[in-house]
Amino acid sequence: MAEVKLTPEQRSAVENRGGSLLVSAAAGSGKTKVLVERLFDYISDGSCSVDDFLIITYTKAAAAELRGKIAAELSH
Repeated sequence: MAEVKLTPEQRSAVENRGGSLLVSAAAGSGKTKVLVERLFDYISDGSCSVDDFLIITYTKAAAAELRGKIAAELSH
């Protein structure tokens, strides 16, 4: 996976291994980027598969964006 620039707060959310995590922030703040990075961070270390995750969004547009980013990353 290509290295993505994250803020310290975003990096903390990606790397947090304390269990479930709620990511809530303003539009355009990088939530989708954090969720995709977190997903692939777990997958790349071999501790789980994509089927082990439940990611919930509140709009169809956000869900479509998330699906697209995950699909793009899986195709690399």
